[in-house]
Amino acid sequence: MKKKVFNVILIILTIGMIYEGYSYFNTNPNTKVLEDIKTVDVLNNKDKTLSIKVQSGGENDFEWYEPEDRSKWPDKAQYTYVGTKCEDASGADVGDTKPYVTFNENTYTATITTKKTIYCTLYFGKGRPALEVLDAQGGQYYGGGKQGSRTAVQGLYRFKGTKDQVTNNFICIGGSLNPDKCGTESSNKYLYRIIGITDGTEASTLGLEAGMLKVIKVIPSSTQQAWSTNYTYDIDWDNGNNTVRVSINGSGFYNDLEVGIQNIIPAVNWWKGKKTGNASGAETKTKTTGQYQIGLMYQSDYYNSWTYATNTNSWLHITNTMSGKVDTYKNTWEWTMTWYGLDGGGNRAWPVRSDGALETYNGVTVGGNAVRPVFYLPSTTGLVGSGSESSPYVITNLPTT
Repeated sequence: MKKKVFNVILIILTIGMIYEGYSYFNTNPNTKVLEDIKTVDVLNNKDKTLSIKVQSGGENDFEWYEPEDRSKWPDKAQYTYVGTKCEDASGADVGDTKPYVTFNENTYTATITTKKTIYCTLYFGKGRPALEVLDAQGGQYYGGGKQGSRTAVQGLYRFKGTKDQVTNNFICIGGSLNPDKCGTESSNKYLYRIIGITDGTEASTLGLEAGMLKVIKVIPSSTQQAWSTNYTYDIDWDNGNNTVRVSINGSGFYNDLEVGIQNIIPAVNWWKGKKTGNASGAETKTKTTGQYQIGLMYQSDYYNSWTYATNTNSWLHITNTMSGKVDTYKNTWEWTMTWYGLDGGGNRAWPVRSDGALETYNGVTVGGNAVRPVFYLPSTTGLVGSGSESSPYVITNLPTT
């Protein structure tokens, strides 16, 4: 277990010593908090008192929670059980070779299976799996249905709705290394929004797996960039003359990310996404030859973000990515990574216009379109928070180096 990866709750069970019993059990079966943990001694049948410490900062920085203050104990919905470590009376680590204590997260029961004096720690990593969090908190505009009836569209369980409907898919990435950054950084450089979570159908093709978060930056990394500087050739995402791809996978975005963030962004294949004709439907499913950490939203990502219309109501439109930005970006066009190909002697790609429409094609050398980087986060990503703009999700299992 790597302590630098998890913020950990330590629940100390001193086994084989007699304690005064306390009743800490919440009577609401639908709300489990850490105080609900019940200990069962299958050999001695004696209740044990639980003490709790919450790691609040560095590896040895803890806050103490008295048993009498159980109403202040952290909500179970914010933590995940990740393992148990035990020591004998001399302090020697006895590891997990013998399950002196087992924990069932479904019943929330710690079962003691020894008469020895053993000191065991149950580890809880701060945060819950991303898919579980969004399924519980995403609401009716996540996945096109209520909890338990999610529907994937083109490989993603998507957020789909207007700017007033989708308000709980904000995520802080980068500020996780310093949680204050997302709330105080005036440029909002650490703020992103979740487009959706992969359903696993494209795993073997693109190198993805189920449960990966697809996110888009709120504020453009560049507002003056051409899709390509070459107009006369059929240039796709793999081509070396694709200046957007080269830029955002290098000095134009990726190189400026904190090392801890760079380390968790996987290099994957993307759909080159050639699309001719009108805006409806999916792009041609031809994957890139190379693997890249950073892409842009597909034309179909925007198309599926709301019922298609020529207006700016979609939550994914650049003027609606956060509050107060309508005036800032009201005349802004934005590139997608979907390309159209040669037409009329020139290479073209698909932007989203300032009025919200998907342009059928536009010259790739146009340099005034915005660029908002998109990437995937691993399926192991843990989240905590409400997902609102003022309290975005924060990644909890992020390495610092």
